[in-house]
Amino acid sequence: MDAMNRENKGSAPPALFSQTGTFEQMAACGSKWPEANYEEDAMIDLALQPSKLLGFATVRIPFDLTSAAERLGCEIQKGTERIPPSVTGSPWVSESFDVPPEFMSTDEFLSGGRCATYIRAAERISKEHPDLFLTSSVIGPLELAMYFVGMENFVMNMFMNPEACEAWVARVTPYQCEYARALSEHSDNIFVITEAAEEIIPPDFIDAYLPYEKEVFSAVKDSFSTVHVCGETDNVLEKLVDLGATALSVLSNGDPKKLYDRLGDKVILAGGVDPVTGLMQGTPDDVRRSAKEAADAGFHVIMPECGVPPQTTNANLEALSRYRD
Repeated sequence: MDAMNRENKGSAPPALFSQTGTFEQMAACGSKWPEANYEEDAMIDLALQPSKLLGFATVRIPFDLTSAAERLGCEIQKGTERIPPSVTGSPWVSESFDVPPEFMSTDEFLSGGRCATYIRAAERISKEHPDLFLTSSVIGPLELAMYFVGMENFVMNMFMNPEACEAWVARVTPYQCEYARALSEHSDNIFVITEAAEEIIPPDFIDAYLPYEKEVFSAVKDSFSTVHVCGETDNVLEKLVDLGATALSVLSNGDPKKLYDRLGDKVILAGGVDPVTGLMQGTPDDVRRSAKEAADAGFHVIMPECGVPPQTTNANLEALSRYRD
């Protein structure tokens, strides 16, 4: 809490704001995917393992990104013990798409499906474990729109039919705003996965969609918020800061000092540890070294720069949680 308020007096705290489920944690507690992606008790049990086993003061839900798309009509692959749920299809995927349909009301959207499950889970965690810093996650409206029409179709139509692209993003924005607002009532932090990676969205095209992403952050009440992007963001970093989130979580590409020098006076920086070469493939010493480098560079919260790979060992995660020792 102090770090997110720029009031921390000691070394930057370690945290997990992104996906936390790993195979070793599942084996330790018996709560596994796919059940932990659908059943409230199993979800909470697995989400609490980083604090119970490894010493983190944080807890994060959920483990996947598909609840809103599923609730609004996309086809979902339920996943397995090794693979999280994924969007496999949508009634609206076509090479050229028209204006989006009318969906259910936002009240109905929040009242059922896994959206309601995640809200209940957040409420329970906040009441039963008030000492833990709870992060709940949603995807931004741009990524949700891509689930409905297909990412490739969306990117092509940004050039050919930009009005239809924007109409889809505008249509789904109220759902993500209300989802973020409801989760923020019980959470300390709302982690919004924002589709702004330059490999997918050319930087010159992102401006049309950022106002809708910004609406989601404006809907967060009585909670911190974090904007997260999976991918390259060098040309859009200042635009991401302008979304109004408390913290920014992006790739530092092995140079946290460069990122801090550019943005550290504008936003809380959370990250510094590569989730693949560091957490999954590295040693505990590698993880500690990366964490200390990010802290020395000025990062405010030390954590993985994307979701924790499920293959990550407890030893590597514990090295992160105790890097200050």
